[in-house]
This record gives sequence, C-alpha cells and structure tokens, in this order.
Amino acid sequence: MSVFRIVSIAGIACAAAVMIGSYGAIAAYTSIPWLWSTIVHESGDRTLGETILYYQHAARELPVDLLLGVAVGGSALFVFPTNSARHRRRITVLAVTLAATLALILGETVRTGGLSMLAENLLQMPTRPGEPLVWGGHWRYHLLSQSCLLLLSFGVAAPLLLLSGRRKGHRQGLVIVGVALTLFGALTLIFVPSMESVRDPVFLGHQAREVFTHAVVTIPLAWSVCITLARQRWRTEDSGSVSMAPSFASGAIGVIVGLFLGGASIATSAASQGQSDNVAVLVFPHFFEHSFSYLVSTLAAALVFEWWGSRPRS
Repeated sequence: MSVFRIVSIAGIACAAAVMIGSYGAIAAYTSIPWLWSTIVHESGDRTLGETILYYQHAARELPVDLLLGVAVGGSALFVFPTNSARHRRRITVLAVTLAATLALILGETVRTGGLSMLAENLLQMPTRPGEPLVWGGHWRYHLLSQSCLLLLSFGVAAPLLLLSGRRKGHRQGLVIVGVALTLFGALTLIFVPSMESVRDPVFLGHQAREVFTHAVVTIPLAWSVCITLARQRWRTEDSGSVSMAPSFASGAIGVIVGLFLGGASIATSAASQGQSDNVAVLVFPHFFEHSFSYLVSTLAAALVFEWWGSRPRS
C-alpha cells in the first residue's frame, strides 16, 4: 500500500475517531445514548440535531471555512505535481455539491431570520447569544485561530514532500496559499482587528477551541480527500520549482501561534468564561457545531485542487 494512501486513510480515521469519541463522551455525560433530540449545546438551548444544523452559525463561518479550504487545496498542489488531464465530471460534481451546500446554508439562514440575519452573520456581527451585534466581532473571535490554521495547513506540505522523496514544491500551490493568506489579511483589515483577540480570555478560549477542532478534524479530512484525488499523480516525474522552506516556516509559526493560544487560555482561565462551567460541554458538542465547516472546507479544498491542478502550466 502506498505511503500516501496510508496517510489519507489515517487522516479520515482521525476525523472519524474524534467525532465518534465526542458523541460517546456526550452520551456518557448525559446518560442518554440517542442524542438527536437531547440538549447538548453550551448555550443550553440546542439539541444535537439543532447543533449540527445550526445554519446561521454555518453562515458566519463561511468566510473562514472557504479560506481554509482554499489554503488546503493550494497546499496539496504544492506537494503533488499538476496533471493536464482535466477531470471535468469530477470538477462538476465538486462544484455542484459545494454550491448546493452554500445554497442550503444561506437559504435556511434567510428562512430562519430573514435577510437581516443573513447579512448580520456574513458581516461577522454575532458573537455569542445575548451579546450585542458588533461589526467584525465574530472575525476577531477567529483572528489568531484562523491564522494558525492557515499556516498549519500549509505546514503539512513539508513532511509530505519528504515522504515523496522530493525537496521542492510546486509554485502553483504556493501562489494559491499566498492568495488565501492575502484575502485573510484583507478581510481582517475590513473587519477591524483589535487586541481583544490576543488578551481577552473569552476570545482566547474560543480561538483555542477553534484550533483544536479544525486541527484534528477539518485539516486531516480535507487533506485526506486531496491526497485521494491525487493518487494518479503520485508517480509523475516532476522535481518542482520552489523550496519547501516556506512550508516548514509556515508550520512552525502555526505551531507557535497554537501553543500561545493554548497557554494563554490556561493562564487566563478562559474555560471559566465559557457559556458552561463544564469543560466536556464546551469541547465535545463544538465538534458537531462545525459539521458544515467540515463539508465546506473539504469540498473547497478538493475543488481548488482538481480545478487548478488540471490546468496546463504555462
């Protein structure tokens, strides 16, 4: 079995194990085996089903989820050689599925609270229930965590390049990752950054949980799908044209940011500022709250990988 096939299986297995383990932990905590109609959300007013189908939350997560998907897709292209054979049917299926998912999220958000609710969420205004709407508040809840995840997703490329026996990546992938980082920077300026993201316990705790959630589910899942799609390119003879150093640096900085968030959250007792005083309630249901994130980021990553990976290089 190819080493990359093992890596892709391991990534999917990791994501699945986390979700199954989270369900088991919630079931043990509530002593209820069937949780669909059981209140599990930290706010105390959402069942598991409502947490999974939390459309307005998914709507405000769309910018960060799509950016992470683009970054993973670009990172995968950095590792795997491009292939001029265009898989039109596969690209069409990915594009239609992603469009349908986005339409479902946006449409159900409008049905739930009208166009005003959709606008508020897309403009990153809600933070937590009961708190006033603030321009870019939700974005600031993700400023460091999203930086960390974008950097970590590209950092995965370096060890995979080593596994492939190569020492250089592909310029096309590096450009796409650069575009994702640039868009993230531009949106950060639009939504107005603040020091809250760096020193406020509520912001630090939220971001630490975001990093943990996406680092063990979203990134492994999205990378695994891209590796699976790349199976016909593993043996392509192409030495690449870009040093792998940017990927190593990206991964290292991402780890540092993640460690800062974890350490700062502990130092400021961020868990005590959550909507629940039970750590299990704060952590395990959160994996289900991001169910749409896993789908959106993975589909976006796969689409970017297939579309740009099948374009002839100049």
